[in-house]
Amino acid sequence: MPVKSSDVKLLQEYIEKGWEFHIIDMLHDLKPVEIAELLEALDEESRGKFFLLLDVDTASEVISELSSEIREDVLDDISDTDLARIVEDMDSDDAADLVGDLHAERAERVLAAMSPKESSDIKTLLKYPEDTAGGIMQRELISASPGATVDEVIAQIRERYAEIDNIHMVYVVDNKGVLVGTVPLVRLVLTKTETTISQIMTVEPMTVPVAMDQEDVAKLFRKYDSMVMPVVDDDGVLLGRITVDDIVDIIDEEATEDMFMFAGAEEDILTASIMKNVTSRIPWLLVCWLGGVLTTFLIKGFESTLSHLLGIAAFMPIILGMGGNVASQSVALIVRGIATGISSALNFKEIVRKQIGVGILLGALYGIMLGGVAFVVYPEDPRMSIVVGLAILNSMALAAFLGTALPIFFYKVGKDPAVASGPFVTTAMDLIGVASYLGIAVVLML
Repeated sequence: MPVKSSDVKLLQEYIEKGWEFHIIDMLHDLKPVEIAELLEALDEESRGKFFLLLDVDTASEVISELSSEIREDVLDDISDTDLARIVEDMDSDDAADLVGDLHAERAERVLAAMSPKESSDIKTLLKYPEDTAGGIMQRELISASPGATVDEVIAQIRERYAEIDNIHMVYVVDNKGVLVGTVPLVRLVLTKTETTISQIMTVEPMTVPVAMDQEDVAKLFRKYDSMVMPVVDDDGVLLGRITVDDIVDIIDEEATEDMFMFAGAEEDILTASIMKNVTSRIPWLLVCWLGGVLTTFLIKGFESTLSHLLGIAAFMPIILGMGGNVASQSVALIVRGIATGISSALNFKEIVRKQIGVGILLGALYGIMLGGVAFVVYPEDPRMSIVVGLAILNSMALAAFLGTALPIFFYKVGKDPAVASGPFVTTAMDLIGVASYLGIAVVLML
């Protein structure tokens, strides 16, 4: 439920008057995400005062829900000691993300103020790139030896349930820490207490390599419909686990990143500074600018053709525009297909073939329609309708090919296929579209 302006105004009044009990009472039935929304709606001065009133458990959950800019403002008002207590109460993956965003000096102070065990876990996670399985995993989990009994494992869960959220699975490890099996919590509960774990465990469980890219991890979760997966190193040693709530965040993050690339931007233009907006968009727009300059020189080369056939220029916008639209549609379909695993190296050739077929059929349809318009507008020269009809057919077929081939090419060379969108496709289509259109005109009309 969205935050009500009346609630924000009331909370602001309580803070200004220092009515702490009223504030605590107001927050009693709110979830952490709702408290975070209230906090973000406050002015900068009130945020710090409000956050300091939260208990450690609530603060650790609320801080994970805040946007990066607001979180930075709030953290500036918290002492290193208080921040260390909050970080200790967070899941290790969220704690590592928070500490990783701090300035190096403050991060060291906060880690030094924490317990050795918690500090060690966070330092371990910070060693892995943030967009890999190691960077998103959490260290908290329930593990047991193959010889442990069901009763012993249940006792361990009862002892540690407060520190571990969402216990779905028990991980079975040998004396070297190598993962040898898993036991779902439901199976554990339904089994006789004297049974050993080795008797009920699933051997050779699905695992995630610690260096796997987070996008590939999300595909695994989607493919196997999993709630949780263990993370292992090259030797099979259990390092941590990834839960589905992290995967939801990754899918959202990857989708947002692709949208920024489609828009030719590197980050959220609504929250970034003016200069950051400018500098991040210059390279993308430069591609368009250079393409436009080249297109200008290309058209200049056909000046004599255009001077004799002025009607040619009248159809250029629609031919280029339709080609650009087909290319953008193809890029969107392929990028989405790669992201969801529908498109893969196994069927890339078939995808390209189908998209070219789609482009040809669409081009033929609109070529007939546009040729008819050209015949009506320029009845004295029937060749005009043939030229524009062939030109839009050629433009849309090429657009379908480029819109499909470019993202596949970027994917093959290890780049995000969304890079192929926007400026690259637009520029390529302008150059190829103009060249092919005027080339057909020269061949058929001069």
